[in-house]
Amino acid sequence: MSSYNFQPLQNVMNNWGKESSKELTVGELNPNTITCVAGGTEMLKVADDGFYVRGTKVPIDDKEAETVYNAFKEFLVWSRLSRE
Repeated sequence: MSSYNFQPLQNVMNNWGKESSKELTVGELNPNTITCVAGGTEMLKVADDGFYVRGTKVPIDDKEAETVYNAFKEFLVWSRLSRE
């Protein structure tokens, strides 16, 4: 019985933390705020008072989850494509 080599997965996990920390920041003034920045532009912000997409507050309605999901997906795609 052979064992699986988890080293490649461990390498990805070790590097992911270093790479993603450049893009995902916690606000200094409000530690309960998470801001996703892509290319120097705020793509998504999660704050105490709601969600913001590109600096505009997302209205609380039946499209809120879809709007936030799409913004986060765009951020992830940009982050993945702009790796060096």
